[in-house]
Amino acid sequence: MVEINRLPIFTQEVFHFTMPNFEKWKKYINQIVLVEDNNEIHKHDTSPEEQCNVMARRTAWNSHQRYPILNDLCEEIKLYLEEFIKKEGYDIPFIEVKDCWINWYKKNQYAQPHVHGHQLSAVLFVDVEKTNSKFFFHANNHVVFVKKNETHSNFSNVVELNAKDGTVLFFDGSIPHSVSSNITNNNRITVALNFKLSYIEKRGGY
Repeated sequence: MVEINRLPIFTQEVFHFTMPNFEKWKKYINQIVLVEDNNEIHKHDTSPEEQCNVMARRTAWNSHQRYPILNDLCEEIKLYLEEFIKKEGYDIPFIEVKDCWINWYKKNQYAQPHVHGHQLSAVLFVDVEKTNSKFFFHANNHVVFVKKNETHSNFSNVVELNAKDGTVLFFDGSIPHSVSSNITNNNRITVALNFKLSYIEKRGGY
């Protein structure tokens, strides 16, 4: 029989940290959810009319422009990302906030596998530990080998992330990800952000 050798060719990393002063941010975010979730009482609702892959309640995509406190949150997270980029020596000279919104998943709500495009995406897990919903990353592959008789294979098409409240996760927005159904009566609350990556000056080459 011919000898088949293995050659790993790609690795994919995601990054995370604990948000400083998280309890302060959690208080503000919960207040926004309380107002928007009771729009018949408060007469305030920024939910987008169009459907997306997040089958849950959410604020407007530009919520950082509508809520000053969310803009402050975005700027603080951006500062930590800039420090990380500089420390690690990544070739990203300029980042700016493109989108920011709050998701809250009620019972039986979920997010289908989706991508955020070619940008840097981040998620702040605000109130997730009281639900059984999980955040998943999906391999961007159409054909994979999965062994029938083993619980562990050399390749996994789905990776589960069990994040705690206060965690900020950031990753390449082109990685497919999803959220499993919330089967509890507790809201699962997250803040999603997208950052545009660009260069201040025109680069040489082609």
